[in-house]
Amino acid sequence: MKTHRSALAVAALAGATALVLSGCSTAVGGGAEDANVLTFASGSEETTQKLIDGFEAANPGVSVKAEFIESDASYIQQLRTRLSGGTAPDVFKVWAGGGGTMATWKVATDGLVAELDDQPWAADVPDNVRYVSSLDDKLYALPSNLGAIGALYNDQALAAVGASIPQTWTQVLDLCKTAAANGKVAYALGNKDAWTTQLIPYALTATLVYGPNPGFSEEQADGSATFSDSKWSDALDKTKQMMDAGCFNPGPNGTSYDAQMTLLGQGDALGAVQVSQAISAAEQYAADGATFSMAPLPATDEVGAQYYPTGVGVSFAINAKAKNPELAQKFLAYVASPAGQKLWAEVSGSMPALPSDERELSPVLEAVETARSAGLTTQYYPDQVWPSTAVQDGLLVDMQRFYNGEITGATVLENMDEAYKAS
Repeated sequence: MKTHRSALAVAALAGATALVLSGCSTAVGGGAEDANVLTFASGSEETTQKLIDGFEAANPGVSVKAEFIESDASYIQQLRTRLSGGTAPDVFKVWAGGGGTMATWKVATDGLVAELDDQPWAADVPDNVRYVSSLDDKLYALPSNLGAIGALYNDQALAAVGASIPQTWTQVLDLCKTAAANGKVAYALGNKDAWTTQLIPYALTATLVYGPNPGFSEEQADGSATFSDSKWSDALDKTKQMMDAGCFNPGPNGTSYDAQMTLLGQGDALGAVQVSQAISAAEQYAADGATFSMAPLPATDEVGAQYYPTGVGVSFAINAKAKNPELAQKFLAYVASPAGQKLWAEVSGSMPALPSDERELSPVLEAVETARSAGLTTQYYPDQVWPSTAVQDGLLVDMQRFYNGEITGATVLENMDEAYKAS
């Protein structure tokens, strides 16, 4: 594996695991003069505030002055501006890998975040997770949780049409027929929020590309592999087959993520291909007693050989010019602790990134953990080791055009190859 500085040429910003909804922010100032006040910035207020509450409860007398910027684009723009101006908070969210302006490798290269190898939890960071959290073998971010992408199912909606979770590709297409015959959608799509367009290709390439060949990204980096000449082409062919089979709701490009989760939660859709954390969103719209399951989206007809894409979800870094560096270290130590890992996993609907004897995973995530133990998960989300955000940005735009029938899968991949080479 290449050193992380050279890996800047083969790394990119994570999109799946940085999957957040647009919203508002509550602005705060930069540093805090009070030694007992930590300034903090992230997204997803609903879940992150619970982590903050846990930290404050474990540290009486300490408070966190937090801001939550739910839109990724706004977050990135604001944090980069404030880091340049010296007004950024003590601790803030970053993405795993590199290539994006708020990705770990980029902020570390720019000298904006503190080294963390001297922290007591640093030795507990697993090697593959450390890879996308460090640069030149120096740790710069705490990978706080792990997520997975798969097919989420409404258990009651499946039972109502006499269906079960598909274990093979053929069964996926059969489920689409069953759903249509019962006036249901098999897999809800919410492509109006462009980040959702990458999820089905990511889910399929886990089994077709990255699971069987963990070295594929390295082969791309040395020029011996491309998107077009790989089974990425099979993944887009199968996505087109799902479109032709009527697997999705009408007008997916005009359907929002929120509407996608409403369809799943209310049982109008049997399933949706999403990140594991999205189950909490579906539950908001579900009837009392509704339950949900998660499974890999099958890409072949080989039972028991389907992979989940998994990767670092949220990472936290310390401002290199933090006003309260000691308190910032204390916050990361809490998040990395068994109690912090357990709490954060529970409230974020994810898996702990660090070992934790105290963790109690939901049945959904237990299934992912079982798959990981069996070697049926990938190490990273694909984009976490792409050379720049241009590859993923182009994919999101082109996938909307693909779902509209404007371009072919071959064109999507040709454009990705061009963006990769130009990065």
